[in-house]
Amino acid sequence: MSNYNKVTDAVVKKLVAICGDKYVTTSEPLRHSYMARGIMGLEAELPEVIVRPENAEQVSRILVVANENLCPVTPAAGGLSGGFALPAIKPGGIYMDMTRMDKMTVDTENRVMVVEPGVRSGDAWRIFKTQYPDWAPPIPDGAPPAATVLGDAIERGFSLVTGVYGPQADMIMGLEVVLPTGEMFHTGSWALPGAKPFYRWGIGPNPDGLFLGSQGSMGIITKCAIKMVPHPHYKTVVAYGGESWDDVVKPAWEISRHEMGISDRTVMVQGGNFQLVQTRWPKTNVPLDYEFYKKIGLDRKWMNYEVWAWSQEELDFTLKGIDKIYKDYEVREKRVTPQQQLHPKQVASRLKKPNKIAVPYSLWEAGFLFITWYCPWLESSKMMEEYCAAMESHGFPPTMWVASIDHARQAIVMPILCFDSTKAGIYDKIREFNLETTKSFLKKGWLNYRPDPFVHAPQTFSRAKEYYRMLVKFRKVLDPNLILHPGRLAIPWESVTDLPNPCKKGK
Repeated sequence: MSNYNKVTDAVVKKLVAICGDKYVTTSEPLRHSYMARGIMGLEAELPEVIVRPENAEQVSRILVVANENLCPVTPAAGGLSGGFALPAIKPGGIYMDMTRMDKMTVDTENRVMVVEPGVRSGDAWRIFKTQYPDWAPPIPDGAPPAATVLGDAIERGFSLVTGVYGPQADMIMGLEVVLPTGEMFHTGSWALPGAKPFYRWGIGPNPDGLFLGSQGSMGIITKCAIKMVPHPHYKTVVAYGGESWDDVVKPAWEISRHEMGISDRTVMVQGGNFQLVQTRWPKTNVPLDYEFYKKIGLDRKWMNYEVWAWSQEELDFTLKGIDKIYKDYEVREKRVTPQQQLHPKQVASRLKKPNKIAVPYSLWEAGFLFITWYCPWLESSKMMEEYCAAMESHGFPPTMWVASIDHARQAIVMPILCFDSTKAGIYDKIREFNLETTKSFLKKGWLNYRPDPFVHAPQTFSRAKEYYRMLVKFRKVLDPNLILHPGRLAIPWESVTDLPNPCKKGK
């Protein structure tokens, strides 16, 4: 296990020499303000210094200083598309705020946009809407406008077209990376000086997977080339309900199999239960029983389909195809899956980008946490049933969200824990719930997405020992001093868990 040093005054002076006094701070209130940004994690350490680099050269120089002084470094941009970029171990070390790096270029000819870490979804959408109306940036869906395009992409995130194009990382064409040692590195065709980022697989074996989903622990990505998508303007949202999870999961699977057809126009397929609507308001302001929601036409479970088309005829054809599949399902399975009558304002709200569906859950009891998992689409019903039962048994409302990834090849399942953050023992209760469900789900072959360093990562790697051993080898090649976001992927192992280390003999 590495022994890290605290950030000294001498280190701070070196950081000031690199970035300027205006962009380095040890102010305790400002350091604490960064702790409030995460929505997919709870435990973290307070960083010792905040530094805001302007370019990749400054990032490189900061990492050289960190290596010389053995200070841990945590890179972060928005932290709002689902990431939780906060220090995982003591001392908190250097927090590298990447938001000053906010340049974006658009290449409509090759259908690629290049973004730096600080490019926010709201800004990207606004620029495309006014300057490139026939194209759409693959911004994270559901995250606030301050969430970043790059952050969502490198964490394999959920974009507004994930239902068709797959996880956000599948759309990446090239990366500019500053390695933990301070060296610069490019992937894809970018590896050839002067080449455009037009071909992901580049001039040899492509190592970009080491940096995607690495939780910021393998390298700091300073530029990302990512596909942009066509933006048809015939759009709508339709929703269907049911009594069980299967009532909405199985028809969605049948619809999603129509690739090169109606499935390719359902860019977003996502749903949930009535509690997903209920917990968007303060607990004291809304009815707590289902009967109220039934009267206003909200089924216990529902799935909505955001459809983009090039013409009204194409849009109508897609909607008729979706409706036919639901009607056939009703007859075949002897179930009732009615189409929900959405108000035009509901449709307009859902089509508005970037939407803010992640924001209101803090209103229920002043605290919320997103936890996300991947599983095969048709197994998502079982996962959600088990998850909802566990949430209720631990005293949480069973607030559940699910979405299709790549034509329902996978499901992303996300419970939203709404809780009273002032209640004594609540964080121990959440950890107990998280640990219980994690152990159960891993046995079923389901994978956590954006793992918690203290629960998901050690539990997963305790089972995937072969993978973890190789991951550690790669990490030590790239980051021999393990300075970059240590502990985020349970490296060093002992920094986040007391479970047996998979790398040790006999384990």
